[in-house]
Amino acid sequence: MVLYVLVLFGRAIRAWWDEFVFLLVLNLIWLLAQLTVVLGPPATLGLYAVARRVLDHDLVGFGDFWQAGRDGFGRAWSWGAAQLVVYGVLGFNLLVYGRRPGAGFLALRYTWTLLLLAWFALNLYYWPLNLAQSDRRFSTTLNNAAKMALLNPGFTIAYALIALLFVAVSVLSGMLLGTVMGTWLALWGTLVVRDRLGKR
Repeated sequence: MVLYVLVLFGRAIRAWWDEFVFLLVLNLIWLLAQLTVVLGPPATLGLYAVARRVLDHDLVGFGDFWQAGRDGFGRAWSWGAAQLVVYGVLGFNLLVYGRRPGAGFLALRYTWTLLLLAWFALNLYYWPLNLAQSDRRFSTTLNNAAKMALLNPGFTIAYALIALLFVAVSVLSGMLLGTVMGTWLALWGTLVVRDRLGKR
């Protein structure tokens, strides 16, 4: 299971290499967009839209990125608002109550941590599924992401843990891996969802 997740990751890196100059610049634009907050979710949508085109070997440019982000601004922010709420509430709970003594608070800490990991895993599936669907509502996509996770529990756990490790290493390494993190995750996620849907 872990090995196959890594095989898909390797395919993502090979696809990235075919367009690496363009994707390096695009990743930097995506990182800058995250700093503005407002442009973060639409830029993430744009990144995944570009990843689909790269994997399909289509001609792709910055116009595809801007167009996807502009056209999907509303639904990108439906997703973005959910990120702020879920990560904000669970992160606040862990920060404020994480060191409180007692068995009850220990159980809550484990529950909040598991909920954070589950939310992270669902979001790995979110944009590739959203872009593959005709019904692109937030609730529909999140429901389909949950179904995909439940139908592939072992695969999802392996995928989420490796992705989390990659994100942590990327953040700690600064610009070393930060310049590729977004595009690698988008390509990898798209390949994973296509594989789970049987669309290799």
